[in-house]
Amino acid sequence: MSHPPIASLRTPILLLLIVVAISAAGIFWSHRQNTEARAALQNEQAALNAAHAREQQGQREARLIAQHLDAYHAMIARGFVGEENRLAWIEAVHLANQDARLYGLTYRLSPRTAAPASLAGGLPLKQTPMSLAMPLLVETDLPRFLDALRARAPGLFRVSYCRLSRVNDAPPQLVNRPELEAECELLWFTVAANGKEEK
Repeated sequence: MSHPPIASLRTPILLLLIVVAISAAGIFWSHRQNTEARAALQNEQAALNAAHAREQQGQREARLIAQHLDAYHAMIARGFVGEENRLAWIEAVHLANQDARLYGLTYRLSPRTAAPASLAGGLPLKQTPMSLAMPLLVETDLPRFLDALRARAPGLFRVSYCRLSRVNDAPPQLVNRPELEAECELLWFTVAANGKEEK
């Protein structure tokens, strides 16, 4: 019985093992490259999806701005958005007093403060209290004054309170002399134009 010539097969077997090792390394390398390419593709797809989402958000915001731009400009023109316009408020109360044919008034403006969070609704809303005192002939003079002020108001205000009192305890006279005095507090509201809190 003859034995196969191992010595003559050594070189082909060695070459076969080298080819198998190179093939295995190539398969491992290509699998690794495939995995990295898939991960890069997923990252690119996620970035593309994020860019699409940002674009859609930008389009929604642009439509929202276009839809409300006129209303925003109207609020700026009315004095609600932007800086306080104290001079216009003072002029408005004096003109409303004249429109209602009343007998003058005194006022005091307090410093501006932040509006309560429940009222602000997340906006940088500020309020400026204005105290008014004015003589009245009859009780209905007060609603007439407030209606005239609403018609002239260069901004947004709310009546915080009003109090009526008699000037003296004497019985009413037949002459047109104010016997009542109204004390009111108005709150004038403003929102910063840039949407940020002011210091």
